[in-house]
Amino acid sequence: MDNTTGLLPTEEAILKRLSAYPSVEGIILTNEEGQLDFTSLDNNVTFMITPKLLAFAEMARSAIRDLCPTDNLISLRLRTRQKEIMVVAPKDGIRVIAIQKIATPTQTTQPEKEFNDSF
Repeated sequence: MDNTTGLLPTEEAILKRLSAYPSVEGIILTNEEGQLDFTSLDNNVTFMITPKLLAFAEMARSAIRDLCPTDNLISLRLRTRQKEIMVVAPKDGIRVIAIQKIATPTQTTQPEKEFNDSF
């Protein structure tokens, strides 16, 4: 599904804008039912992570709605030490998952501190 044929103009604009960033490693577009429209990743990886990330976005949306019933979750940002995942999952419309590599600093003067939450 690496071709952009059959995509709506809005979807093609999203792909063009996201693909312009050199740190973006992968883009996944789905419709509002969760059916895959486009992926730049391997199909195995796509079919493994897409349902999990969209389900996580729905759980986060539910938690936000529990805190404030008039609010709604539009996007979700997950960050690890090496990658960042952006999930844009509105209730209606195109759902976008973008994975990008985080630029590592060339110089490290001190090792990264780990926080200990044990009390």
